Amino acid sequence: MGNIITICNPKGGTGKTSTAVNLCCALKTVNKRVLLIDFDPQRSASVALGYEYFDAEHTISSAIIDDVPIESCILHYTKGGFDLCLASDDLIAIPQVLKDVPNSHLCLYHVLNNLRERYDFIIVDTPATLNMLGVIGICASDYMVITVCCDLFSIDSMHNLINKYHELKEHGMTHTKILGIVCTMFDKLQPLSDIILNELKSSFNELLFKTKITYNPRISESSSAAVPVLLYDRTSLGSTEYLSFAGELLKKMREFKNP
Repeated sequence: MGNIITICNPKGGTGKTSTAVNLCCALKTVNKRVLLIDFDPQRSASVALGYEYFDAEHTISSAIIDDVPIESCILHYTKGGFDLCLASDDLIAIPQVLKDVPNSHLCLYHVLNNLRERYDFIIVDTPATLNMLGVIGICASDYMVITVCCDLFSIDSMHNLINKYHELKEHGMTHTKILGIVCTMFDKLQPLSDIILNELKSSFNELLFKTKITYNPRISESSSAAVPVLLYDRTSLGSTEYLSFAGELLKKMREFKNP
């Protein structure tokens, strides 16, 4: 039975897409069957892998809005060895289209649930928002991974997300669990980075992944080259850290399932 993991933080620029794309690539290196869902109307993950919206006849919004079978919306990303479901700006229509549909917050969950036997991991890259699209992304998953960079706005946004998560849980709208918080774009030359990282360790303890993703130009360069950093430069620090992060994530999941 496959696991659905949503990567989220309602603030832009926290490394959600880089984390989603490179996590998929890293999981594939240990022979996992992986699907990446781009659930962002800005199509960040799709663009990061070199795709335009017209490269597929159907996108994830086709499955939700038009009831196209999800299998018809999937492409194979040959370079990385994992599958991908592209986004389009049609995603912004979902809140309006589904406004009168009961349990519309579970629309993505129902679509992806049909794929659990086909994949070990389904990774969902979410938009930088806490509106209905953000809620749908959270409610689709078994686990959430929160990305946070070491600045005050990112931390504040993370707290808002956690509050929203607890609200959804209290209303019985999601079964997802917070798998962990990963620190991204850590800059050891900035004194504030160490201060914030220590505060995260103090406040969140076991929730915080030990692996942090250091600010690394090779990650930005890989995005410009439209490939994950693991394919762009396997020897780079970014590649090493994302492989470490994937290993730690797998370990955390085993601990969740076998406490």
